[in-house]
Amino acid sequence: MSDLRRIVVHVSDSPRAREVALWASSLADEHGAELSAVHAVEATPTAAYLTPEATTIATQLGIDSDRGRIEQARVLVDELGQYRARPLPFESVLGDPLPTLLRHARGADLLVLGQHDPETPDGTGAGLAGRVLMGAGCPLLIVPHTDGHGGARPRAVRNVLVAWSDTRESARALRDALPLLQRARHVELVRYVRGDDPVPSLEPLAQYLAAHGVQATCSLQRSREPSVGERLLSPWTPDAPVAEALLSRAADVDADLIVTGGYGHTRAWELALGGVTRTLLQSMTVPVLMSH
Repeated sequence: MSDLRRIVVHVSDSPRAREVALWASSLADEHGAELSAVHAVEATPTAAYLTPEATTIATQLGIDSDRGRIEQARVLVDELGQYRARPLPFESVLGDPLPTLLRHARGADLLVLGQHDPETPDGTGAGLAGRVLMGAGCPLLIVPHTDGHGGARPRAVRNVLVAWSDTRESARALRDALPLLQRARHVELVRYVRGDDPVPSLEPLAQYLAAHGVQATCSLQRSREPSVGERLLSPWTPDAPVAEALLSRAADVDADLIVTGGYGHTRAWELALGGVTRTLLQSMTVPVLMSH
């Protein structure tokens, strides 16, 4: 990727949907990109009741609820359009969000969405971001639901931490992030090495970035080996120390963005044992750009 021309933002039912939309709008403004919004959420569930009258009332309440959710999303998008001085293309689809998001993502340079908050219903399932990541064909920028960098006023992406693991997914993420890296003031390329593994050189990657106008510093870190006690804990995962170290490094350098490949392990590994991607999706504290 050499430029951002089309950005799609996912508008969920989350109270923080406005902050996610503002992140997308800020990126679109800085890169001169088109911005469109899609409200893709699950419909209000309905169920059978003891009487036809009760079923009719429940169904009508569900319809009214869905109309309210659509209107809420439309108001947000209209507000964003006024802020940008031009209306945004908008679509609302109630049902499984995945097919709609994939359809939009495959015609976009970047899809922006919010991190799933298990404490706050947002009309989507917990695993949506991972499912979209696997099939989108474009990078995802995920805005955390926590405070900090996911605030109401998005920070410009000027300090970027790039996680490298010598995988196809890492290479894809590095290239997908080039438009953001080229505008950053500081880029750090970090790789975590386990135990007695040989220490590879990151210089070829630094030279590649330099060829694209990005001056990056390189950092090789030894990841902490978990104790026996930690291995026995649930829900400890094999790659959790790497993800935790990455988030800690992001805090230390006050990063505005983390760039990383997504699901470098097989899906079976991720689902059964977890991994860096899964831990980041659950525990991110700054926006994360992921590519698969």
